[in-house]
Amino acid sequence: MWYFHKIRRGMSYAFLSFILGLAAVPSFGVAASAVTPSKGWRVTTAPSDQWYAATYAAGRFVVVGHGVSVATSSNGASWSVRPAPNGSWQSVAYGDGKFVALSALGSGPTEMTSSNGLQWSVRPGPVGEWTGLTYGGGRFVAVSAQGQFITSTDGVHWQATWTRSQFVLNSVSYGNGRFVAVDNADGDALISLNGLTWSFYPISTPGDPWYAVTYGNGVFSAFTPSGSVATSMLGYDWVTHRASPAQQINGSTFGCNTFVATGQATGRVNNILTSHTGTSWSATPVPADPSANWTAIAFGDGRFVAADTAGTLASLPVPGYCGPTVATPPKDVSGNVANAQVWTYQHPPLSSGGAPVDGYLVTISNGRQSATCHAPVYFEPNCIIRGLTNRVVYQVTTQVHNRFGYSAPTDPEFVIPVARWTLQAIVATPTITASRAATIQVTGIIANAAGIYPQSPVTIHFGVQTLYCVANPFGECLVSVAHPSVGRIAIWASYTGYGTFYRSAASYVTVQPH
Repeated sequence: MWYFHKIRRGMSYAFLSFILGLAAVPSFGVAASAVTPSKGWRVTTAPSDQWYAATYAAGRFVVVGHGVSVATSSNGASWSVRPAPNGSWQSVAYGDGKFVALSALGSGPTEMTSSNGLQWSVRPGPVGEWTGLTYGGGRFVAVSAQGQFITSTDGVHWQATWTRSQFVLNSVSYGNGRFVAVDNADGDALISLNGLTWSFYPISTPGDPWYAVTYGNGVFSAFTPSGSVATSMLGYDWVTHRASPAQQINGSTFGCNTFVATGQATGRVNNILTSHTGTSWSATPVPADPSANWTAIAFGDGRFVAADTAGTLASLPVPGYCGPTVATPPKDVSGNVANAQVWTYQHPPLSSGGAPVDGYLVTISNGRQSATCHAPVYFEPNCIIRGLTNRVVYQVTTQVHNRFGYSAPTDPEFVIPVARWTLQAIVATPTITASRAATIQVTGIIANAAGIYPQSPVTIHFGVQTLYCVANPFGECLVSVAHPSVGRIAIWASYTGYGTFYRSAASYVTVQPH
């Protein structure tokens, strides 16, 4: 009998042709700016301010930077520039009825607030080099280049929640009931469900720098200067994709079913990057000053607005339909395993997008070989991948399809095919050295009749050590033991699932000296 785990957690479009070159127009005075329509983006140059952050709320775009001005616009085309305290205003967000801007200078006034984006009040503010700010779940959350995290429910009174000096944080975003920040020193994603307590997880290779995290249509996306983009539903596990060409991305946003990212060119050509799911990207050169450092982008009222450190403000109206298109990712990927194969259960997405779901695509890979399986929507379990190698760890993701295309993938989940589905705890390599971690595979954890794997901990005995895990959506665990003791080590596992006690037979691994 097969058991299937229920939910455990929780294209091209017309306007892309408008993401064309920026056409420069003359500078305008301090009081107000007008723009001349050009093909694609409309560009104006504001008085010499270095813009660094932008947002849209309460019917108005607000742009702040390293200078003495705040730029505002109700339509992204005509701009007013108003005085602001001199500072390094590098983040801005709206929440609790007010705009809040924080400084990256670390001294002097570090905060200013406004109820309408036009008149601003300066406050001493929290001390720190604040580089990212967002609002969600009823609170502001800010991060700094010194690894600081702070939060506020009103944007005035701030609480320091955590500091880890090894992190250099550039950006924080809110979505899917969580805050996610990214780090350009260790290469981690920092996650909080409440803005108060945080955990961190590597995105890909340790040390890769990550910038400009954004949430949209069910996934977070983050960027690294090497040309990779990573997506994740929950922030714990990430799927990396290639976004060519390589360049540092400083700002990104999501609007009208599209991620749009801007940054600093690494060669002679600067680019605006666009994607509907965060998985595949289009790069469009920006001919107006290719060396410009585009630091900020926002979406609102049917248009994108971008800003750079040379004082340039650009807007792009989005013509046509701006409703739902591709679906959000499936809520999970789960199923069961058998001899050299994996069966998967398809979980419907939170949103089917602009058309009914008509299928799923399951991808499995161990880094050397990959396989896919197309699944219909009317039969469950509805996707079986065969020809796998037993006791090899694979990563599985699922995408949902409608007539607009495929969603972003689910977060990766590991799965280990086994010749016989019974409770076992083994190290796949019978002899290892003490310098290597011993990776214990626990397989054969049994679900109940509804397909729910037990959430009670599985106890793993590794010699004299006792470890714990909770079954993944395929009824398996992976646990590592660093620097195991030399000798012949006995391994076994036990758990109580739905009133029944299970214990595996003992297996052994030989640990040799370094």
